[in-house]
Amino acid sequence: MKRNRYPKRHQNQHKIMVILSVMILLALSCGISGSDPSLQLTKSSLDVQMTVMAQQSGVNQQATEMAAAATQMAAGVQATVLSQQATMLAEQASQINNQQQQQQQPATEPPPPPAEPQPVQTEAPPVVDVESQIKSAKILLFEDMAGTGQLEYVQEALDMGGYKYKDDGSAQGWFKDDLLSTTDWNLIIAASESRTKIQGEFFVYMLDHINRGTAVIIEHWALDSLSEGKVAPILSKCGVAVHRDWFVPLDVVPDLSVWPLVPDHPIWHEPNDGISLRAFSNFWNTSTDKGDLLKIKSSGDAVLVAGTRATSKMEYGTLVSCLGGRLIIQTHSSHHYRRDDITRLWQNMIYQALKNHFLHKQQP
Repeated sequence: MKRNRYPKRHQNQHKIMVILSVMILLALSCGISGSDPSLQLTKSSLDVQMTVMAQQSGVNQQATEMAAAATQMAAGVQATVLSQQATMLAEQASQINNQQQQQQQPATEPPPPPAEPQPVQTEAPPVVDVESQIKSAKILLFEDMAGTGQLEYVQEALDMGGYKYKDDGSAQGWFKDDLLSTTDWNLIIAASESRTKIQGEFFVYMLDHINRGTAVIIEHWALDSLSEGKVAPILSKCGVAVHRDWFVPLDVVPDLSVWPLVPDHPIWHEPNDGISLRAFSNFWNTSTDKGDLLKIKSSGDAVLVAGTRATSKMEYGTLVSCLGGRLIIQTHSSHHYRRDDITRLWQNMIYQALKNHFLHKQQP
């Protein structure tokens, strides 16, 4: 009997080692697959088998301890595997939850493009017929040649141009009354060529009209004697001053030629062209004073249109345009020059003064 005990004992130990190996392989297999539902049953069955085998074979305490260690090892492996499975399941559940939330959220539409601003409908300003306004303009005329029996060049120019006008002739009282009236004049002409001249208060009244936008044409041969008086504000507003008196001794044959200093200026071309003031006669041959010569100051928009020296555009002027062409000052005497040229020049001055007046009124 003793001879067979040890081999059987060795056989039992061998079986125990086989069972332990199987348990470890089963645990590792479960860790790899993570999907065997019979893991718990297998473990329990092995526990029972090992316990019975130990009791039946009379295995010593060492075998029992080895079985307990194997059981603990398998439990640890199983716990690790179960923890990994739980972590994987939690991650999968979180991913599924996120996907469901994303699917449930309504798709956000991109914001609509900003609306293009609609063009503002503005009414076009009415088209004003300047030509018809010029022909229907309110014109006031003072021409002191009416008292001399000589031809009135300004009156002739107005008649030839088809204008309607109020003619005060050489009556200074009528002229004053009309300047102080409530009439909204478009153009005031003060042609004082005769050696009896207007002065003083008349320039004050005309300045008031200039400040209101009225077009004004002044012909005067003796501004030098008035330049420090009430005509001074008009000259200053225009941007000119008296350069010198145009004096010619009686025993000297005068050269009264007037040159175009700005040849392309509208006064020389619209509506009449081909005007020259080079041909002259000494109409006022009993007077040494042939007129005045003007010069440009630093202020204003004055342009010397004509003068006695063709090469000087800043001095020796006898015809100046300023205030946007609404004010024209002439200091040579009209009757010194050919009737046809001077009449057409007056027509141009009247037309340009009125045109610039109505264009100025259209500005905002």
